[in-house]
Amino acid sequence: MSPLRTAAAPAATLTLTAPTSPREGDRLAFHWATDAPDPKNWIGIYDGDRRPGTGSSLVWSYVPAASGDITLDTSGLGEGVYTAYLLAKDGYGVLARTAPFTVAARPPVVRPHSVTDAFTTGAYGPGERVSVALAPLWIRPAGNPSGTPSFRRLSGDAWLNVAADGTVTGTAPARPGAHPGRITVAVRDSAGGSDTVTVQVPVRRAWARPSLTVASLNLWDAGAHTADPHEKLLRLVLGQRLDVVALQESAASSAGTLARALGWHAYDTAAGVGLLSRFPLDDASAPVADVPAIAATLRLPGDRTVRVWAAQLDEAGYGPYALRDGRSPAEVEAAELKSTRHRQTTALLAAMKKDLASRRTPVVLAAGLASPSHLDRGARLRWPVTVALAAAGLRDAHREAHPRPARAPAATWSPVRPDEPQDRVDQVQYAGPLQVEAAHTLCTGWPRPVPDTAANGWPSDHAAPAVTFTLH
Repeated sequence: MSPLRTAAAPAATLTLTAPTSPREGDRLAFHWATDAPDPKNWIGIYDGDRRPGTGSSLVWSYVPAASGDITLDTSGLGEGVYTAYLLAKDGYGVLARTAPFTVAARPPVVRPHSVTDAFTTGAYGPGERVSVALAPLWIRPAGNPSGTPSFRRLSGDAWLNVAADGTVTGTAPARPGAHPGRITVAVRDSAGGSDTVTVQVPVRRAWARPSLTVASLNLWDAGAHTADPHEKLLRLVLGQRLDVVALQESAASSAGTLARALGWHAYDTAAGVGLLSRFPLDDASAPVADVPAIAATLRLPGDRTVRVWAAQLDEAGYGPYALRDGRSPAEVEAAELKSTRHRQTTALLAAMKKDLASRRTPVVLAAGLASPSHLDRGARLRWPVTVALAAAGLRDAHREAHPRPARAPAATWSPVRPDEPQDRVDQVQYAGPLQVEAAHTLCTGWPRPVPDTAANGWPSDHAAPAVTFTLH
């Protein structure tokens, strides 16, 4: 007996041809071919793992020919996974199907805009000429057409004006008022963006002591782990009214890039540490040979000066890990004394010795110490790095302002690594004729933990200590 013969199933194919990586709003093109054409054959698109016959298709069209190309209006499809089917004779018999394809979210269109809607400048003395450039703070996101912003005054104090190029100018009044000067400026970009910016300009009284807000900030590989780090850093500096920022992991150029946008001063080094300052910087030192550390002299109003040091100590063999793993405090302290970190501390203090010996010029050290403080953990463990700094005459500004660690732990490591030991490894210390007016730890917003950090408004994996001083 000869074997029975069965009819072969119709041969058919269906392929997504363009775009190969679709995004929301795209119209999708398909090619189909079948050896069983019919006037009522049709193509339908279904979401997720739904198959024809389970609910309606999201988009469909008849395809009567044996083969051809068709573009469907899929602009209404949202982000998700979809499959297209070639179906027979106005029914749900599947002739062919595409591989599942993903429609990705289309990034929102970001118009040109100002870094911030409002900020306060540094204080000016009576009769001092004001000049603040707004144009470098105008952000044109990648992918936007080039354009030119123009600026005009909307309202404000009569002594402040703005030019079309965005330069705010004026002469600080001889008799400062109770409130800072204020000007609100409208911005319109030829590429379609518009915004308003309010600038406040404080005027200090002639007899007022100079003040200074210093922060230490680890840039976490120069901002590589968040989107738009330059804009976020500018917003941080302006929004928090910082005067000086000691930078670590700066990639040898971050301070200068920020300074050009702010109209400030900078000192960048290949050692990965830098200084960003509202005030002029003089007498910059080369990086210390045995430790990533630099120094420069700030020139403040009234011919006052402050010597500022920035440093980043070695992070290897982090002591709290050993405590977590069961080592005793005595064992951990002994290991710290033998560490590269402690050798660097000794080298740093040797380099600072001349500055610390001066009783007239204040000294500030803003640094990533890679070590907790003996003032935070009390007698449990005398962390050698901070013990050495204290022995050299440096004072912990945060603990001056907040002497009870339990009430103000101020951990800086790490706001995006919740499983890490939470310690205050970044500090601002000082010596000489300075008074601590305020000390706090900066970490704006609610940053998501690693690895989902790209959208964080906070651009680092460290929080930043910030201290406001007045000069005696």
